[in-house]
Amino acid sequence: MLKKNTMKNFGILLLAMVSCCLLQAKNRVVKQPPFIARSSSTIEIDRVVVSDTATVLDIKAFFRPHNWIQISNESYLLADNGEKYPIRSGNGITLGEKFWMPDSGEASFSLIFPLLPPTVKVIDFIESDCEDCFKVWGIHLDGKLPELDLSDDVKKQKLNYDEPLPKAELKDGKSVITGRLLGYEKHYALPFSCRTCDLLTAKFEDTEIKVNEDGTFRTEIELCTPTTVSFSVGRDIYFDVFLVPGGELDMAVNLRELSRSESKLLKGKRAGGKKVYFSGTMAALNDEMITDDEHLMDVWGMVHWNMNDLYNMTAGQYKAYWLKKYEETKSAICSDKKRSQAYRNLLLAQNDLLCTLTLTRVSSNLAYAYVQCSGLPAREAYQKFKQPELSDDFYDYIRQLNILNSPVMLYTNGYADLVRGMGYMRVKMDDKLSDIFAFILSSDKVSVEDAEIIREFKADTDAGKTSVYREKMGELRIKYDDLFKEFSSMQQDYILKKIIAGYLGTEQGLFFDLQKMMKYAQKISDFTPLTIHDFEEIRKMSDPYYLSRLTRMNNRLLETIEANKKKKGYTVNESGEVKDEDLFYSITSKFKGKVILVDFWATWCGPCKMAMKQMKPMKKDLEGKDIVYVFIAGENSPKETWDNMIPDIHGEHYRVTAAQWNYLSKQFSIQGVPTYIIVDKEGGIIQKYTGFPGVDTVKKELIKALEK
Repeated sequence: MLKKNTMKNFGILLLAMVSCCLLQAKNRVVKQPPFIARSSSTIEIDRVVVSDTATVLDIKAFFRPHNWIQISNESYLLADNGEKYPIRSGNGITLGEKFWMPDSGEASFSLIFPLLPPTVKVIDFIESDCEDCFKVWGIHLDGKLPELDLSDDVKKQKLNYDEPLPKAELKDGKSVITGRLLGYEKHYALPFSCRTCDLLTAKFEDTEIKVNEDGTFRTEIELCTPTTVSFSVGRDIYFDVFLVPGGELDMAVNLRELSRSESKLLKGKRAGGKKVYFSGTMAALNDEMITDDEHLMDVWGMVHWNMNDLYNMTAGQYKAYWLKKYEETKSAICSDKKRSQAYRNLLLAQNDLLCTLTLTRVSSNLAYAYVQCSGLPAREAYQKFKQPELSDDFYDYIRQLNILNSPVMLYTNGYADLVRGMGYMRVKMDDKLSDIFAFILSSDKVSVEDAEIIREFKADTDAGKTSVYREKMGELRIKYDDLFKEFSSMQQDYILKKIIAGYLGTEQGLFFDLQKMMKYAQKISDFTPLTIHDFEEIRKMSDPYYLSRLTRMNNRLLETIEANKKKKGYTVNESGEVKDEDLFYSITSKFKGKVILVDFWATWCGPCKMAMKQMKPMKKDLEGKDIVYVFIAGENSPKETWDNMIPDIHGEHYRVTAAQWNYLSKQFSIQGVPTYIIVDKEGGIIQKYTGFPGVDTVKKELIKALEK
């Protein structure tokens, strides 16, 4: 009986194999086809089936659980014959509608397109032509990529791995980067950029790199020290590069290998060469960085953390956990003689920086672990999370690691971010500075009515309850913004002088110099020119770099202010003397018959300015349409700063009084900036967003309002 069943099962298996072979013979089937590049890692092509009636792309999607993705009904395949094949339908997904990711963060569906001719060998998947849509270029239907096109110079280059790191010092200069994106085609809409962290503003700046039709590029990056920067290809592929002021580096960027190494479906397959081929300044170090498969710094990447390890940890346990990881990583770096001395020194600096950042962010990281592991909805979890108690000696790692004043931190891409962030550490303070609520209530600027609301809100918060005054506190946060800023400034001063200087045993050195100079750089960023007194203080600095750099920054600001006086495209409006309840209507009624995007913002709001920058191309695309952009700021945006900023922000500008701002905040439940309201042609409010929802969302809603 067993033998008969075995023969029967063998027959079924044989029949299935024959059927599969017939299907393969009838259809062109390519499993996990190789490709050249993609715009996002969210979707991958698991299989392409070209039958006698259709072309089907089986898709694997990888995204955050309970978040949505969408496939446009304007998607198409672009074939190597120059023809476009528009999408017909989806199987397992509805085109043009939100697809919510399951708990696993993985999903599968199919996209059906017209039949491709048998002569087509290469296709691109284009999820419509919008800037942020999914795109996969160079999908090879024969399952093979062509030979990598490398120049003889690249093939024959010899690298000097004994080259030491340059001196870690402040030194102005430009680094010239040239190269080519290997496998690039002129129709690829592939973003390519370099991200640096400015030493004085502590802002991460993205420099877009223009790629020529043949894939070549050239750019210059302003630097103030030899340091690590990050390049990005598409939205999800990053690689670090070490640059030197005055240096020249050439990069042959292997798109196919960068894509394969980051692909969940293809990363187990054979590598197709190095990710990047370097020549020029510090080429050997960069080669080591790009080819290092051990990824020792991954230990500090939150995406690699096991949140269950951190769940419900005390602050002391958290500190011990990461200091152990730090020592293990340090030991692995020091004991590995395969790496050059220069690369080991760079890794040690990165290990120091990232450990310090991780320990400094104890509260936010433990809160995130609680949200991820508690099983509660995110909002409820954040409300229930209790801030960890910090022992008196929690921050003694500052003395133990002793890196804050070390010039080698200049090698890392993020030291300035650490310097700025350490002024906001959560520490035990003197009674006067221990509680923002107590500080606010001690001020004679706070009305009796508002003081009572603040006390009630604090009592509810301390009891772990959702306060009925939550919305009102959002208004009071804006109303008493100056007091909040004063409290923050006093806290930062306490942290620097009592905590950090106490552990370091000094108030002198690179860290403290940067803390001082960042305040002047921030003043310039806020469109406020430096004064004679400011420059007197800057001249006291021992390193001439600060005077040179801040002078250039200030001169550029003065030139901008002068140029702004001649600019057009913006209008300053007066809100006039109207009742509070009529204010918004008074502002918007003069634009009736047009769609209005109202932007509540502030001059000091980084996300506001970033959103404005991102919307510039959108405004250009919609130029000539019946759309008006109205910008409303309050008195907590300094008048001089506001005057100097708005010429670069095309639209209708209003700066309302504190009382008017407070009323608008209450009327529209504005709990922070930026906040956006879309008004239709009849003056009706059709959308409101707290925080920037993204260019695509705003653009779609504006177009929808235009078509009503």
